[in-house]
Amino acid sequence: MFGMGMWRILLAFLYGVMLGVLWECASMCVLLAATLVEHFCGTLVMAVLFLGFAAMAFAVAARADLGRPLLSIMAFRLTAQLAMTLGTGSILLTTMLHDTPVCTSDLLRTSGWRGPLLSVLRNALPHRVLRRIVGVEPPYGPPFLRVLAAVVSREWLGWMPSFGLPSLMALPGTITFKPGFGKRGAGATPVPTSAASGWLPGMQELTGVYTYACRDVAYGDFYYLFRYQAFWMRPAAMLLLHAFGSLLIKMLLMHAYAALFMLLAQDNCREAFRAEVTRRLDRLRRRIWPRPPVRLIPVEPGDLCAFCHEDLLPEADPDDKAAVAAAAVQERLHCRWGCGKAVHKACAASWGRNSCVYCNAPML
Repeated sequence: MFGMGMWRILLAFLYGVMLGVLWECASMCVLLAATLVEHFCGTLVMAVLFLGFAAMAFAVAARADLGRPLLSIMAFRLTAQLAMTLGTGSILLTTMLHDTPVCTSDLLRTSGWRGPLLSVLRNALPHRVLRRIVGVEPPYGPPFLRVLAAVVSREWLGWMPSFGLPSLMALPGTITFKPGFGKRGAGATPVPTSAASGWLPGMQELTGVYTYACRDVAYGDFYYLFRYQAFWMRPAAMLLLHAFGSLLIKMLLMHAYAALFMLLAQDNCREAFRAEVTRRLDRLRRRIWPRPPVRLIPVEPGDLCAFCHEDLLPEADPDDKAAVAAAAVQERLHCRWGCGKAVHKACAASWGRNSCVYCNAPML
């Protein structure tokens, strides 16, 4: 008995894993199709086509009372994606901070006349005096991304209160930037000017030099200067923004379609979604190819609703005005495109299908 239960649990787990793999494969196929459409037709066509289809699917799901679970699944996926992105970013940030070299150097210079002098004075003078005489080799400077992160932290996050604590991205030194227009070389390729890239003239770009100066943290006797030449071109920046926006749209599309596939994997949700799609297609077909409705069969006393099995014309006491008004106001729905029979409108709405229970023809 226990073995059969374990096998059932294992089979259910494998079935769930298989469904998850199928959902992700389907969403990746959507992402691949969006990439191909963007390559051949442009980002605007891709966004309008795929976002429009996703919006239509969400509208159908909302009409079929599936909007809340669909939005819940999508919110869960987006939250998981955000958490994974933040986790990856924190790992990269921690790695970058950990790999930042310390602004100090113990390696004495031995080039030229310094080598023989050091062989004589190494054991006679203190290390601090030898540093003053022969100098030291400069240490490894921090990578440019680390310097750029410190600049961003100072420029964009300088308004935040520090409460007397050092900034997480700050460096123990000063960073300056000297901008200027220039060329990257005599044989530089001209940059094509257009409406999107006409901010800078051809063959020119915004250049500058970042200078990071720090004092030796162990001895305090030398200052080390590190220079980083930086350049920024508007066309490249526009392409980068375009690629980032396209990536965000594709990620949103992937999660939206994956949430839709996860919802439609349930039988009851799939039937409700299919019924709503059939109802909308029938309505569109009747607008394109109109046809006269069938003759409606009048409701007589004793006729029952096929859903609740209650009278379609409930008997009411003629002296009871409230009951007579309630019986007259009670709404009924006739099959206009099939048999012409009637049911309660509320019962037909709770059934969730646009088909007659008698003849399976569209009700509306």
